[in-house]
Amino acid sequence: MTASKEYEVGYGKPPEHSKWKKGQCGNPKRIRERPVKPVAELVDEFLGSELEVVDNGVSQRRSAFEIILLQLCNKAIAGNARALKVLKQYSDFAASRAPNGGIRVKWVEHEEYLKYLREAKHAK
Repeated sequence: MTASKEYEVGYGKPPEHSKWKKGQCGNPKRIRERPVKPVAELVDEFLGSELEVVDNGVSQRRSAFEIILLQLCNKAIAGNARALKVLKQYSDFAASRAPNGGIRVKWVEHEEYLKYLREAKHAK
C-alpha cells in the first residue's frame, strides 16, 4: 500500500496535495484583507454607536457616550469623588473644543454649596 491509500480524506483531514508544507505560511504575501483602524477611530465609532437603554421603565436608544455621561453624573451626584473628577475632565476637554465654551463643571466647597441651597430655598 502507498501512503496516499493509507491516509483517509475527510473532516479535518485535507488531501495531501492541498496541505501546507512544513514551515509554509497560510498568508504568504502577508496581505491583510482590510486595514487596521486607528484607535481614535475605534473609540469614536464606539462612542457614537447607539444602544437600547431602559430608563424608568421606558426603553430608549441613546449613544454610548451619552450613557457614560449619565452614569458619571449619577455617580457624582451620589457622592463618588472619582466620577466627579472624570466628569470635570470631560467638561474641561469639551469646553476647550467648543467655540462658546460649553458647559463647565465647577468644584464647589461643601459650605459654599450649602449657602447656595439656602439662598435658593429663600428665593422661592
